[in-house]
This record gives sequence, structure tokens and C-alpha cells, in this order.
Amino acid sequence: MFGLNRFGDGFSIPRILAFFDAHKIDVADLSRRSIAATGTNGKGSTARFLAGALEATGLRVGVFTSPHLFDVRERIAIGDTLIPADALDRHAKTVLAFNDTLPANGRMGAFELLFLVAILWFRDQAPDAIVWEAGIGGRYDAVRTVGAKLSVLTSVELEHTEILGPTEELIACDKVDALAAGGRLVISPAVSPRLLPVIESYARLADRTCHLATENRQVGRVTNTADGASFSLAGMGAKSQTVRLQLIGAHQVQNALTALRAAELWLADSLTPQLQARMLDAIGQVRWAGRLERVARSPDLWIDVAHTPGAVEQVADAFLEFVPREKVLVVFGAAASKQAPRMAAAAAERFDDIILTCPYSASADVGQLASVISQRSRRVVIERDVAAAVRLVRQRATSEGKSIIALGGTLLAAKMQHAWTGGDPDTLEFL
Repeated sequence: MFGLNRFGDGFSIPRILAFFDAHKIDVADLSRRSIAATGTNGKGSTARFLAGALEATGLRVGVFTSPHLFDVRERIAIGDTLIPADALDRHAKTVLAFNDTLPANGRMGAFELLFLVAILWFRDQAPDAIVWEAGIGGRYDAVRTVGAKLSVLTSVELEHTEILGPTEELIACDKVDALAAGGRLVISPAVSPRLLPVIESYARLADRTCHLATENRQVGRVTNTADGASFSLAGMGAKSQTVRLQLIGAHQVQNALTALRAAELWLADSLTPQLQARMLDAIGQVRWAGRLERVARSPDLWIDVAHTPGAVEQVADAFLEFVPREKVLVVFGAAASKQAPRMAAAAAERFDDIILTCPYSASADVGQLASVISQRSRRVVIERDVAAAVRLVRQRATSEGKSIIALGGTLLAAKMQHAWTGGDPDTLEFL
């Protein structure tokens, strides 16, 4: 599995449908159970919120997400139960055997393999609902093949423009296509109002209907602390109440509201005020590793998997609500394939003390990033080795009474946490 490239050779949908045919996947039954989650950021959190809400009504809910932090089994779960290792191995062998029958220039990638493993395991387990997080976009993504009649769109930023298109309008339309014809799309408040006419008109072409996550709801100011986010919520027949989340940030509030609206649509006529209250309570208990998470104390180490400029901005702004700017050490490192200079600039506009490192085999040029940060008159230090960067910031945070936050992507978050506890960060496997 780890020998495959991430997304395989070319267009994946024909080989996925061929796998469905070869292994007699009941696509109609799969469609009946499936919900798709698309967006630049927030897909995983929204999927987890949505699963929690539906589970609170008594349903068994499968979740397929990516990437993982430490164990590839994190990507495939029902409730709190990860796919067992023996089931992962067994189904992976089935998928790899099928992959061996494909032409040499038409093989699948690791994301497809895990998606098909999830297809087989969920068929065995028969959960009541399955939330599928798309990998890239929607139109050409493996998740489109499940035929979901309900989908969420969490956010739209410029990403993978060589595949999805060079504008946010084109990217938004690509993501809409994860939803089957005749389906319902829930649009997060994180999506720019400027894009709504484009999204709604494009959705109409396949008889898809759009629902704004906060329609007929009033959302109050978000307050962030080290223990989570809180906000007031009214509407949809409920009196104003204070809602508290375990996850931190206004973006997580947007994700929670998007998930709540999707859960309400999923339940349809069976929805009651009592179920709404249970779903909201469950959403408030959701935790999701690596999302502005404090993983160590004294000194405090926080990690986040933010991997776009917009995500870095959101996470940093939330963090600065409860940690003073002068008390923060940032460790930053990103893949060269990401918008690393813009991400570094976003961090430099908000923090004064940044340590650059190289978590990826193809990390962004730290010299270039240092130049970007220095233009904003910030203190910047380069320590290419992650383990060495951890030793440096631990010593400085302890002596200077500061907190540490790691920004730049999933692998940096995982390596920082692993190295902090004495592990070798270079032993972590990443798809």
C-alpha cells in the first residue's frame, strides 16, 4: 500500500466502477446509505460532526476520511471503532489483486485502494449511513462513485488548480459534482457569498437543490478558549441557547452548523425537536485529532493540520484569542506542492517567532520561506531536522514561558507530536 503513489495513474473512475462490477457492489444500496463531504478545508471535521449527530439518533455511522496522523486505520471507522487490522489486510489484498490486473499505466493509487477497502468493509458491516470525505474535488474523485444524494460543501479556496481549474468558481463546480443528480447540497457559511449564484445555477443543471447551513438560524459571536469554542444559536423552532464545542475556532462552528443541517436533511420527516437537541449535544462532544489540539503541557504543544493559507489564518486567529502573541513559538514546515510561501506569510503576519523545518521529503524551500517571513520583520530560525526543531522549541518554550504551535500540514503535526514523546519522526509512514 505504501509503495503506491497517492492518486494513481490518470482518471480513476473507470477502474473503480470496474472494481464495483467485479466484486458485485450494490451501488443502489451504497447510494442510499452515502453522504459526501467536499471542500478545501473542514471536510474531516464536518464528517466527524455529522457522524456524531446521526449516531445520537441511534444510527450506526461509517466514516471514511483522510489523511491520518499515526495509523492508516484512522481513515475508516464506524463510531469509535477503527477497521480491524486483519480486515484492513484482507481487503487490501483483494484490492491489490484487482490492481495487478490493470494496465501498467492505469494502476490505482493509495487513496483509491483505501477507498475500495472501505467499500468492502462497510459492505460487510452494513452501517445505516456512511460519510465519505472526498480526496480532491468531486467530479473526478473516487467518492463520486458512491452516488451520494446528500453532500456538504465546507469551503472553497484555490487548490490543485491543475486538476480542478484556476478559479474558485471552477473549483466550486467541480466539488458540486460529488453529489448525484437529484441530490441535496448543504453549503457552509465558510463558502463566499460571491460563489453562491454560480454554485446554485450549476447545481440546477442536474436537478440538485442547495441548502444554506445557517438558513433560518441566528448565530451569535464565537468565543474561543483553550477548551473549545462557544456561540449562541437560535432558530429552526428552538429558543436561543449557548452551544459549546470541544473543537476550537469559528471555522469549526461553521463545520458544526453544516453538519447539523445535513443531519436534519438526512432524517427528513423523522426529525423532531428532541432529536435536534440530542444531535446538537453530540456535536458538542466531538473531538478530532490534529485540529488545533493541545497534545502536551508544560510547555504546551499545539498541533494543527492546516495546509492552505486560509486555514492557517483561521487557526492562528483562533489561537491568538487565548494565547498572547508574544507568548507563542511557531514551528512551520510545508510540502513544496502546497502554497507554502502564502502560508508562511499568513503565519508571519500573526506571529513574531517562527522556526522553519522540513517535515516532507519534498518540503518547501526553507530559504525562500525565511525570506518571506523576514520581509515582515519577524524573527526566523531554520532547523531542517524536525527532531532538532522539537528540541530547540522545547528548550526555548520552557525557559521563556511560551506555548508552541505547529503549522503547515498533517505530517508536520504528526512528526512534532511523535518526536515530542521521544519517537523518531522519520519512522512515520505517510500516503
